[in-house]
Amino acid sequence: MINQELQRKLLKDSYIDISFKRYLQFKSNSLYDESYKKEILSSLNTFMGEQDITEYTVVDITRKLQKENPTAGSFVHWSNTADLAKYAEERPHEVADLLNELIYSTVPLEERIEVFREKGKEFNPSISLGAPLFGYILAAIDYTKYSLYKQEVFMDLKRSYGIDLKLSSVGSNYQTYLQLCEVALAYLKESYVDLTMLDIQDFFFCSTQYDQIKVESAVDYLYGIATELHSYKLEPQKLLDTLSTFDSESLQNLKGQYKNSQKVNLIKSKVIDGIIEFGSVTIEELEEIKNKVKVKYETNILNSWNNFTILFQLYYADKKVKVQEEQRKIHEALRKMKEFQEFDLDEVKILNGFNWNQNFGCSECWLAVYEKGHISHKTAPQLFVSVDENGIRYGLLFGSEHQRSGDGDFDRERNIDSFTYDKLHEKMVNILTLFKEVNREGFQVKEENVDIQYYYEDNLSIEMWLELLQNEAVFMKSDLVYLQKMNELGGGATPTQLAAALGRHYSSFNTPVVQLAKRVMESTGISTVKNEDGSNCYWCVLFNGKYEENGHFKWILKPNLKEALSSIPVETEEIFQPYSKEDFLEEVFIDEDQYNKITSLLRYKKNIILQGPPGVGKTFVSKRLAYSLMGVKDSSRIEMVQFHQNYAYEDFVMGFRPDKHGFSLQYGVFYDFCQRALENPGEDYYFIIDEINRGNLSKVFGELFMLIERDKRDEYVTMGYSKKKFTVPSNVYLIGTMNTADRSLAQLEVALRRRFAFIALEPAFNEKWYKAVQKTGVSGAMMQRITNTVTKINDEIVKDFQLGAGYAIGHSFFAGKPEEMDEEAWYQGVLMFEIQPLLEEYFFDRPETVTSLVEGL
Repeated sequence: MINQELQRKLLKDSYIDISFKRYLQFKSNSLYDESYKKEILSSLNTFMGEQDITEYTVVDITRKLQKENPTAGSFVHWSNTADLAKYAEERPHEVADLLNELIYSTVPLEERIEVFREKGKEFNPSISLGAPLFGYILAAIDYTKYSLYKQEVFMDLKRSYGIDLKLSSVGSNYQTYLQLCEVALAYLKESYVDLTMLDIQDFFFCSTQYDQIKVESAVDYLYGIATELHSYKLEPQKLLDTLSTFDSESLQNLKGQYKNSQKVNLIKSKVIDGIIEFGSVTIEELEEIKNKVKVKYETNILNSWNNFTILFQLYYADKKVKVQEEQRKIHEALRKMKEFQEFDLDEVKILNGFNWNQNFGCSECWLAVYEKGHISHKTAPQLFVSVDENGIRYGLLFGSEHQRSGDGDFDRERNIDSFTYDKLHEKMVNILTLFKEVNREGFQVKEENVDIQYYYEDNLSIEMWLELLQNEAVFMKSDLVYLQKMNELGGGATPTQLAAALGRHYSSFNTPVVQLAKRVMESTGISTVKNEDGSNCYWCVLFNGKYEENGHFKWILKPNLKEALSSIPVETEEIFQPYSKEDFLEEVFIDEDQYNKITSLLRYKKNIILQGPPGVGKTFVSKRLAYSLMGVKDSSRIEMVQFHQNYAYEDFVMGFRPDKHGFSLQYGVFYDFCQRALENPGEDYYFIIDEINRGNLSKVFGELFMLIERDKRDEYVTMGYSKKKFTVPSNVYLIGTMNTADRSLAQLEVALRRRFAFIALEPAFNEKWYKAVQKTGVSGAMMQRITNTVTKINDEIVKDFQLGAGYAIGHSFFAGKPEEMDEEAWYQGVLMFEIQPLLEEYFFDRPETVTSLVEGL
């Protein structure tokens, strides 16, 4: 990412000014203890300025660097400076040349660092030469030009400023971080002329590592958005004027997001088109757009909308992630307060940005921290923080479904400049006793660490873990797969849970864990942990642990390792691999004409049902159909459920369900799915309902039975349980599957017909099927035998007056022979144990027909 792009990200809004202002205030705080950096680096600058780096001086220089690296608040992990000093002792001429090249060469800095590292690895493959070491060396030469480097600071900066960069090589990471510092220095120097690179490094360090600055900056930023949104509610023309200031890239992104839209989203699309073409749109022009769009529809599509709510998502699209990130910082700071460590607080819930009111938009955002065990924040006593145009409100709040709902203990700060983290902390401590009492009314709170039975000190810092995670000689890609999965599962898992999540055997993790632990120990020099019997405990290098009630042993990630894993991006290429129309046609036994017909119907009708006899691959087709329309295998935009006779509205949409505290309103799978789609209008979402005819659809869908219709999408109704408005967005597509051999079909067909397009899938014993099965090792003779068998059976089924084509045998019964299985055994097994029982069901009153069909096959 070039300097210009980093500058655009860093300076896109006022956040850097807000954060720097709070940083300057924090420096007068007694907690600030970073002044030692300047003292040490000034001394080193003087020392290095007096030295010529030669093979005769390089050992003293590296030892000096090792000695001056502070033990508390170190610039770099001790292993790096120790390794550098040892390298210089063994090869002084080589290290002197490398240091001179690093400092004085005109080659790009990234390349200089990588050359240094490559030479070091040739000397000792396990040598530790990370980005913090090179930052330290360069700052020791000139701290006004070069910055110290901390991996966790770099990761937090990228997250705070929305810089979408994966961790790369050591040289690339340091050069990118230095460029960020240079951009910030050039910008802030306009207002603060005496700043140096060390000041910027200190600012970045403090603003990402101290909760005081993080929380105060977050509140200031959120308040700025709140006041801006409030002014837009009063004068929507201001919002249109703001949209007209968006750069061309942002406008084109919005244009792409709302392409092929309908109803209210079509209005948004036309507003963006107007700004792109003419540079601005007025309120009068917006009214004209609304009138032209709404006359296309029979119902009043604007019933729940006003000018502000129509335009809100256009303004908020590129701010949503940033708002959530700032709320996350506040949420995390509340959980980290030492007074609340005895509580098992939920780490991810709940952050509600300015779009929390069904995405209509408002000028308030809020967050709640509550203890695990509650079904949602609504039933819980909460540590609550709300920011709106009137300031900040914080304290204790009882959820809307708590027995003390409406009660609470708040402080409000209307002058946002007067708000401080210390005031927030003081208030939370004041309500601690009440929070503890009301939590323990409902359930017993666990004592701190009572369930961690095997606890071992984490001897590696977050920074060191981050460096190791990037070293493929230590952490292989296969290691990252199960460790990231453990992190996703809350930071710990039993081998059985890991096996279920990753589709592997539970014993498959033991050897990789041991081997990884040995590589970590070898790379870092940490000592071996011993079991009580004196044997080596290798898993203890990575995990703490405990026994579950079922007797299974649970590995729990070491805290610093967990933090480091959370800081690195999860690779998504394998999950979101491309999937095209051609891929679909290669996997599915239908032709291109039928594919085009299905996709056209789905795009137009938005709801289709794939119907056919058993074994034609209806479920298989439905998922791959969604993949082909998305262009990628993105399972996050697909949801699959199976209907049955007991499936209810409460499972699908919402309803009151029991929890530890009585009953609470809980949302169903389709409701949550629609909410995800509403938040991402530029992406299509596919909801697959297997065996759709087995459910009572009117009972399951309720009022949503109307909203799933194509011409009712994006229209809002008030929900019976929640009394809140809800819609099925136009970017949600429903794909149902139906077995035509199911005798319950006839009574549902009329109810389904209006809302769904029905597409028949037939047995496909065609050339594509023939080639695919033959590739699994089935001989030509057996292929002919299968074809003859199926033809005989299906001819009898189709001509039967009680059955017909809807009961035919599908091709998936013979989709492919398992590897290393005899083809005769495979054929006979399918025939006797899959097809014959189905025929006995079909011809339950005519067993002689079954006998004649299977005899001799």
